[in-house]
Amino acid sequence: MMSKSAFGSLSMGLAIGALLAGCGSSEDPGPSAAGTAGASGTAGAGAIGGVGGTDGVGGAGAAGGVGGTDGVGGAAGAGGAGGGSSFPPVTDFGAPGPFQTTRAAEGPACTIFRPEPLGEQGRKHPMIIWGNGTGASVAVYQATFTHWASHGFIVAAANTSNSGSGTEMIACLDWVIQQGEAASGTYAGKVDASKVGASGHSQGGAGTLMAGRDARVIVTAPLQPYVAFPLGGFQNGSITAQKGAMFLMSGSGDTIARPPANQQPIFDQTNVPVFWGTLEGATHTGTAIGNTGGYRGPATAWFRLHLMGDESARSLFYGASCGLCSDSTWDVQKKDFQ
Repeated sequence: MMSKSAFGSLSMGLAIGALLAGCGSSEDPGPSAAGTAGASGTAGAGAIGGVGGTDGVGGAGAAGGVGGTDGVGGAAGAGGAGGGSSFPPVTDFGAPGPFQTTRAAEGPACTIFRPEPLGEQGRKHPMIIWGNGTGASVAVYQATFTHWASHGFIVAAANTSNSGSGTEMIACLDWVIQQGEAASGTYAGKVDASKVGASGHSQGGAGTLMAGRDARVIVTAPLQPYVAFPLGGFQNGSITAQKGAMFLMSGSGDTIARPPANQQPIFDQTNVPVFWGTLEGATHTGTAIGNTGGYRGPATAWFRLHLMGDESARSLFYGASCGLCSDSTWDVQKKDFQ
């Protein structure tokens, strides 16, 4: 197993202005761009910089070929969704799913990405709430949100560029659930409030831990979470107050949210089963933005398994010879995880 002490020294002081300049070249900023610029007033935000432009983040499809292998280990205590899935099966978690998608600025400063239309064949759709990295807007990550929506998820991304408290993420969750419980409207009767996941990048990864204290969030997938210095209202106590299993994602080339200082404490201290995967060569301001490269397929598989009951994704994480465990591009550690 690759030693995590070999990661490079923390690269501090990246300018947030460089991030915002890099967000607009190849992607339509969409309706989410408004109201998210500027992270002023958050102590220490300059120390980790932002999450730069999206050039060179080609799809990696790392999770291909894991379909159709059920019965590998159990999911007891890991928030798994039992039974068969009512959503169409897929053979490549890194490839677009079967649903058409749409997006809109809705709710309390949220951008919602969702299948269009919702509720076909009587389906209720699970949710993923999201937190942006320091100084970043929804536009930076919109390719990933569209990908998840194409697989059948309602993705509620908080527009804030300082998401460390998780407050705005939970506000988006509240809004979508309320709409699902309404007597009429786009979401009425089409939201599965019992199947909610949370994810986010960098400071948003820390916000994911804060949101993970909410009992409605049954599974999380923080991406390169930055916790070495509390930003945006993050509290370290949230690490030991999680409610569901965690897919903790690191990058061996991440010099900003360095794994030894940021993800190792989460793995060591958290109170829930955790699958910690470090993607070889993945960087903080390259791989983890846009369509999230090699993270995209495994993260999609994680949410499909736990929020949709897609058993074809189980063998990627569970069992001694799990798919990521035997993949040379991933270094895996498990805690309280079968």
